Amino acid sequence: MCLTRGLLVRFYGSLDFSLRFLLHFRSQSALGYPFDKVLVEEPWRTYEALVRLVGRHNAEVLLGMLYRWLNENGCSMDPETLRKYLTTREVWG
Repeated sequence: MCLTRGLLVRFYGSLDFSLRFLLHFRSQSALGYPFDKVLVEEPWRTYEALVRLVGRHNAEVLLGMLYRWLNENGCSMDPETLRKYLTTREVWG
C-alpha cells in the first residue's frame, strides 16, 4: 500500500490556503476538531467528512484532485481503490 496518513497530510498541505482554511473551519464547526485530525487518526472517514463539510459534488472534486496528486507523487492507484481507502477502516490494518 503506497497510500499513507503522511501522504494524505502532504496532499492537504499542498492545497491552496483558502481551501485548507475552508476545510479547517468547517471541520472545527461540524466535527469539533480540525480536518487534518481526520486524515491522521481516522483516514477511512476522509470521504465521509468531506461530504459532510463541502457536499458530495465538491468531495468528488477533491477526490479527483487527490487521485491526480497521488499519481504525480509516486502512489499509483485506481480511483475505486482510493475511494476504498478513504471509506473502509479495514484496509488501514
